[in-house]
Amino acid sequence: MNDDERRALWVSIGLLLLASVLRFGWEVRPVPPLLPPDTTAYATLLPAVEAAVAEEARRRVPLAPGERLDVNQVDAVELARLPGVGPALSDRIVAFRDTRGWIRVVDELLEVPGIGATTLERLRPHLWVGPPPAGWTPPRQFPESGGLGAGFDTSPMRLNEVGEAELERLPGIGPALAARIVQSRNTHGFFATVEDLTRVPGVGPALLERIRPLVAVP
Repeated sequence: MNDDERRALWVSIGLLLLASVLRFGWEVRPVPPLLPPDTTAYATLLPAVEAAVAEEARRRVPLAPGERLDVNQVDAVELARLPGVGPALSDRIVAFRDTRGWIRVVDELLEVPGIGATTLERLRPHLWVGPPPAGWTPPRQFPESGGLGAGFDTSPMRLNEVGEAELERLPGIGPALAARIVQSRNTHGFFATVEDLTRVPGVGPALLERIRPLVAVP
């Protein structure tokens, strides 16, 4: 064995010894416990985990045939059972309801971020609106722009008194239809009943039911 071979052998032996020392030091290093050593924390941790598991199980229960949820009464977990509604959207619905105080018609959900016309029509068969809570008082003025915002009137809109701008604030009624309603009123006289709106081209049974809770004929 020449000098170069002996030198290479000793270098290899040194590297093996160094690797062995490093591995031993890694294996005996102190490792922090996965859970805190104070077992009193487990008493609060376990119920929280069990509650989260129970909520997730309830969220995954599909709606029964014909089952409808009162949008003003159920919590976010129940709302997440609706088709296409996850935890984030159900939380936004509850936050919207808490801000409003009470939802008068299902169409108001269009104001919730993430709910468009297509989503609302998918949810509509599974929702209904129950009576308002005792002492509920809605804001008293209509919003400045289209759609029923957080400031819709306490009383229904009077069809024989309002103008086109006010009519446009009703869900499903744009400028053209509002103009036809006013024209019909001017041409044929005051509306005797809310159902008389169907004489206006563009107002069908579906739209009538949609706006019925929001309008009145004194």
